[in-house]
Amino acid sequence: MAGLFPKKDWLDGEELVGKLLSSFGEDRKLNVDVKEFPDRYEVKADLPGFSKEEITVEYDSEILAISAEHSVSKEEEGDDGRYLRKERSTTALRRQFVVKNVAEDQITAAFEMGVLHLTLPKIEADRQTRKKIDIQ
Repeated sequence: MAGLFPKKDWLDGEELVGKLLSSFGEDRKLNVDVKEFPDRYEVKADLPGFSKEEITVEYDSEILAISAEHSVSKEEEGDDGRYLRKERSTTALRRQFVVKNVAEDQITAAFEMGVLHLTLPKIEADRQTRKKIDIQ
């Protein structure tokens, strides 16, 4: 009988919370693929369950940000109008990437069947990346 149960208490708070937190975020991860071509970047983001209106794409100071927020509300009432159950849930996702040398005014986006497609055309990078400074 001595070896039937592990020595650690199965209700160990730290371990239980750690397991809950580690599995909580896995299903709510925003999966993104970023491909670089000689003339452009292509980004594909999986956003199943979201509508186009719930998605925001921003490009500012060489940072591409993709965010999405979806809210659901369920209400059930008894015959006398008092709540028997009222549930709400919100899913918010956000990812950011540094993407340099992009023609900001030529970025295009399309959303089809739960997948966001972005095309970010490149501009020629400033060839002078290093400058020697004379010390006086």
